[in-house]
Amino acid sequence: MIVRLVPRLLLALAATTMFLFAGPLAAERGPAPDARAALDRFVEGLETFTAEFTQTVRDETGYVLQESDGSMQLGMPNRLRWEVTEPFPQTIVSDGEDLWTYDPDLAQATVRPLGDAFDATPIAAITQPERLDEHFRMDVLPVGDASALRLLLIPRNEQADFTHLELDLTPDGDLTRMAFRDIFGQETEIHFERSERNAPVDEAAFTFDPPSGVDIYRP
Repeated sequence: MIVRLVPRLLLALAATTMFLFAGPLAAERGPAPDARAALDRFVEGLETFTAEFTQTVRDETGYVLQESDGSMQLGMPNRLRWEVTEPFPQTIVSDGEDLWTYDPDLAQATVRPLGDAFDATPIAAITQPERLDEHFRMDVLPVGDASALRLLLIPRNEQADFTHLELDLTPDGDLTRMAFRDIFGQETEIHFERSERNAPVDEAAFTFDPPSGVDIYRP
């Protein structure tokens, strides 16, 4: 995952090229109230969030590098289970203190402290709403069919590993899409489906016990 997805998930992302050009100037204006309000509605009272997802990774030219499917379980604060089922199984688990990445086909797991590295990530934008303004500048981007409100988040930390992040929310505060660009120009777009707020989630989902025989790395 460090190789495949953690960078995708823990890096902050970004918008399309047109949004990249528009972002820095627009971000100075501050977010329109409706999109920020939609995000506030999404995180208000949020304890868990579960969804299935499809993920597409493109290079800087737009060429599709990988398409994958899976499911996610999010627990407040900072707990996550991210399962990629196709084409290459991969599991990412955060219990709020450590982040595990497990690649079963490689028989390899990596664990590292969650630490401050988590603070300015796309997932932190959801799980740490009280720190959004601390970590990101925000603005609203147009959406073609007006079916969603698109919030642009640009990390205040110039050393961040991503350039910006987009969150699409319905007016009533349902998260439907996340997109980001890393510092290498790769774009990741994630669409969420069959999502549920505050659905019961077994606490075991946020723990990871490496299978016997798996090599464990602690960078």
